[in-house]
Amino acid sequence: MANSIKVCPYCSNVDVDTLREKLGEENVSTGCVGACRAYSKEAVGKINGVLTIKQTEEDLIEACK
Repeated sequence: MANSIKVCPYCSNVDVDTLREKLGEENVSTGCVGACRAYSKEAVGKINGVLTIKQTEEDLIEACK
């Protein structure tokens, strides 16, 4: 079972549709995660409420599984 993840559709550097496809619609939410200015190239999201920064979108998806 996948964890829940929250990402910013503008600043998290991930494709929200890809996340929903790989992790399930019910496990992905969008909104501000409060880290846009600090991480401009990394994939950023909150997994179960914990800010998580990975080098790529694929790494962030793996961390959420």
